[in-house]
Amino acid sequence: MAWRNKMNTVEGPPPYDSSPNALLVTASYDLNIRLWELATGKSIGAIPHSEGQVNALSLTSTGRDLAVGAYQRVRIYDVSSGKDPKATIELPKNVTVVGFEATGRWMYTGGEDGVCRIWEMRNNQLVANRLLSFSGSGITSIAPNINQTDIFISTNSGHVFIWDVVNHMFMRLPMPEDLKMQEHIQKLAVHPSGKKLSGVTNQGRLLCWDLMTRQVEAANSFDMFKSPIVPIEQDTGTYGCLRDEDKHHKMQQGHGLSCRYSPDGKWIVASGSEEDVYVFNSETMEQVASLQTGCGWNWDAIFSSEGRYIFTGGNDNQVKIWDVVNSKKVAQWDGHVKPITAMCMNGSTS
Repeated sequence: MAWRNKMNTVEGPPPYDSSPNALLVTASYDLNIRLWELATGKSIGAIPHSEGQVNALSLTSTGRDLAVGAYQRVRIYDVSSGKDPKATIELPKNVTVVGFEATGRWMYTGGEDGVCRIWEMRNNQLVANRLLSFSGSGITSIAPNINQTDIFISTNSGHVFIWDVVNHMFMRLPMPEDLKMQEHIQKLAVHPSGKKLSGVTNQGRLLCWDLMTRQVEAANSFDMFKSPIVPIEQDTGTYGCLRDEDKHHKMQQGHGLSCRYSPDGKWIVASGSEEDVYVFNSETMEQVASLQTGCGWNWDAIFSSEGRYIFTGGNDNQVKIWDVVNSKKVAQWDGHVKPITAMCMNGSTS
């Protein structure tokens, strides 16, 4: 296909990623978190996690710190120094989203309690200094824009929001009027340019917004002395226009679980509750390739930071690596003995 001809071919792996300290991290029902070194393609260690299913993982860009989201808590690990967490956050319900700001200055969490929190380190303790609450809704995805000022949030009530965390404002993005009952965005992804936002729904539909900026009045009715700071609902400087609202760009069947942009922004990889993982043209939203994983549920799919490979993980316990030039599997990594539930990589797109 045409999309393959735009990528240069090289001799076979490894390395799967030449970025410094490039790591892939996977979590599984086997209660272990495994670390994979992308320069060698080898497992370099495991972190026991006996507290149940891991829902979300995130690495700082340097690969130094790892955030692990699970039931009622987030644990932060120093990847290089050992298996004991350096910090723990206790939360009311299941944690579904964790992530770091690009330079690691702050982190965010979201979960079934419907609260998105921004955390900063103060006196060697993580403190939530900003929060945005959605009563009666659980948070399904959070994605920072490249400016690290705007955060995009999706909820299981079928809404997507922009939160300006610097000016303490938030607003709702437009959604298609023909969403099915209980259909909602499961995963959001921001284009590397910061000019587009995409999301995949739990029904496998892909949506895209064009992101633009405008001048707005700064919020002046929030309590700047309150901790944590709670934003007010009003128009934000960044806003989105829904693209192709009358069209249905979809995975073939099943539920959508993940979507991510390639580093150059040309492609979107989407995975879910079916054996195929799909690659779409990010401009036309047309499907250009499929990866036949042979795995019933693929919980995530991630481009390498150079865009040459795609990593997938699902319920057959394996990490599979795919060459995006020919859509062929080039390797698989065994180590987990139960299904993979979460993956992350430092240096990859959100």
